[in-house]
Amino acid sequence: MDEDLTRGKRERWWRSAFLIVATIYVSLLLAGLFVRILGGFTQILLILFIAWLLAFVLSPLVGLIVERRWMPRGAAIGAVYAATLLGSGFVLFYAASAIGSSMGEMAADFPTTRARIEGTLRAWEGAISFGRFEPDLVRLYRDVEGTAAQLATSALGEVPAVTFAVLGALVLVIILSLYMLADSARILAKLNRVIPTRYSHHVEILERTVARAFGGFLRAQVILAAVQTALTIAVVLLAGLPYGFLIVAASALAMLIPFFGPPLALVPPIVATAIFAPQWLLVVAPLLLIVQTVLVNYLQPRLMREALGMHPILVLVGLLVGSQVAGLWGALFGIPILAVLNVFFNYAINLRTIDETPAVEVKEVLEEVRRESPNATPEQVVAIAADRIEEDQVEDVADEVAAVVAGDTAHQGRLRGIVDRIDQDRPEDD
Repeated sequence: MDEDLTRGKRERWWRSAFLIVATIYVSLLLAGLFVRILGGFTQILLILFIAWLLAFVLSPLVGLIVERRWMPRGAAIGAVYAATLLGSGFVLFYAASAIGSSMGEMAADFPTTRARIEGTLRAWEGAISFGRFEPDLVRLYRDVEGTAAQLATSALGEVPAVTFAVLGALVLVIILSLYMLADSARILAKLNRVIPTRYSHHVEILERTVARAFGGFLRAQVILAAVQTALTIAVVLLAGLPYGFLIVAASALAMLIPFFGPPLALVPPIVATAIFAPQWLLVVAPLLLIVQTVLVNYLQPRLMREALGMHPILVLVGLLVGSQVAGLWGALFGIPILAVLNVFFNYAINLRTIDETPAVEVKEVLEEVRRESPNATPEQVVAIAADRIEEDQVEDVADEVAAVVAGDTAHQGRLRGIVDRIDQDRPEDD
């Protein structure tokens, strides 16, 4: 009899495992098919996403103007977009002129710059060579220079087509984002009517999570890039580096890349200092490394935790998956998308924990959480309540164990019942 019961448990366990694996396999196949279908619409989806992102960034400013009653909503939207276009146009024009000027200066001074770079590399070769290890850094630099020249030549031939495509996409983004922001209330109302009423609280959670994840992520990246920009400007002025705009722009843009951006942002100022002002290298490199360490280990985790609430492993997974699916834009915004999915996943797990708890205990815990955190959102209340319920369960088991150790037979019976319930779902070894 016991043998048949054990065999039945084992068969049920393997059947459940097979169903889970099969479900995951079929889900991955369907996801791959869905991604391939969407592959033909990547550019359209990217334009729609950037348009929504622009409307999302500008909507708080429009809301502030309307709330202060400085002007009606339509006029506020027009004023905000006009100011955004003028400011963006000025920044782009200044950046283009500064880059063109720096590139022209770099081309004119390139023979001198090349000799200086090769001289610095030869000095490094003498410093790091020992025994038979004699690295040829000059040859390596010349190979890199040749590859860069080929890439630049091929890229220059595509500049007109790329410029035309970017301008066309920019016009579409502005028009779409303008309509999205102007009719946002109507669009959200229609979407809410489409979704069944029983899922209305899920829609509210989605809206709050998207606003917190994307808003917090963008705010964190802008703060980090601003700190890195100020630091790089200080290095350029302190060491008197040439091509300052290019160095600062490259460092700031690298800092916008999640996870891998901070170390990449150190490369332009340190390399430029090593080439053009080597006497400052022992001052600049440690300074940048120390500040970068503070940013990465203190400021960035706190900003990301408040915005995303994710473990660094999930951040890296979001970066890799996003870059695989949508390239650069996926690498930038795959992390907040994963943060939204993570909130719903944790919400479902917390709800299951609460559903498995007696109603009286759940009611007491929820009331206690609401008293302590009256401004918490529903998903935050559920998360705190689930954590406390699990802590209480662990404490109850610990009390039972302590009582068993003390020799209480009643507690021994209750603890044996807990262990039996745990063993029911576990297959026995052969």
